[in-house]
Amino acid sequence: MTTASKHELEPYWGIVGAGLASRRSMPGAMNINPEHKAPHYVVTLCEALLEQLHSAGANDVTLKDLTRLESTCTGADYQHKLALRCLQLERPVAA
Repeated sequence: MTTASKHELEPYWGIVGAGLASRRSMPGAMNINPEHKAPHYVVTLCEALLEQLHSAGANDVTLKDLTRLESTCTGADYQHKLALRCLQLERPVAA
């Protein structure tokens, strides 16, 4: 029996995947959050990503930053783009 390999963009890959999967069962998922001008499921997803980023030490990142970042991730590779960009926020390039 083979085991599934961990995705290189974990834990963000899993968080984004779970957020996308949960939107169908989330009441009001597509309702727009007036503060962030994004669907409720996106704000909830970004809150989960933010919690992970903060636990990894990226404490300067805000929910507003993440909702803005999320809006730039489009297309068939949405999950990959968002997970990768979160990982990059966690591990910024040293100057």
